[in-house]
Amino acid sequence: MTINNASVPTGQPLPEQSSPLQLHDIHVPEQVSNLPIAPGWWLLLALIVIAVLWSYKKRKQNRQLNASKQQALAVLANNQTMSAKACLNLLKWAAMQYFSRQQLAQLYGDNFQTFLMQQLPEKYQVKFTQLSTAAFQQQYQAEQGTNTDIDSDCQQATKLWLTHALPVNKALSSAKVLPVEKSSALNKLVPVDKPFTVNKPVPTEKTSTYNKPVLAEKSSALNKEEEISQ
Repeated sequence: MTINNASVPTGQPLPEQSSPLQLHDIHVPEQVSNLPIAPGWWLLLALIVIAVLWSYKKRKQNRQLNASKQQALAVLANNQTMSAKACLNLLKWAAMQYFSRQQLAQLYGDNFQTFLMQQLPEKYQVKFTQLSTAAFQQQYQAEQGTNTDIDSDCQQATKLWLTHALPVNKALSSAKVLPVEKSSALNKLVPVDKPFTVNKPVPTEKTSTYNKPVLAEKSSALNKEEEISQ
């Protein structure tokens, strides 16, 4: 293979090569900062904190409301041979933890049974009445023998009431059995200062005005007597 050098004149230098390109250094873009945080993220964080606090408060309230209920159920579960009388006492203790103690202390017999029945949902009221009626009737009998059937039924009624009637947030149904005394309500309507406003003392100025002509007549009569005596 022959190289043709005809295009390149002899005795002349080769043309200079073109200069390389002037390239600048590569600059990495600045990293975008996350600060300051957008207001939306602060709002989301506040909502999460509020939700956590609210759920914790509700769980604490539910735990406190169910504390007495769980305690009564534990007592019932640990005493399989509990008598009917002991079951009724346990029901009264549990009810006093959620309702007015002053009103419950006055409930006995059928009134207490009716009160307990009213706290249950309607679908459990008939069953509770059937299971507990014999125990309430036997409570005030002179001779109370051991009756395993009545004790067993009363245990079932106690568990039924503790499970489905408790806990309660507000004891509003207790007012149906024992109304508020009228005397205490009427005493609030009588104002205190009325008896004192009826018998007002007579002002001293009026009495002095009535006594002025009487004193003048007495003084004139005395002068006449002195003149006559002279």
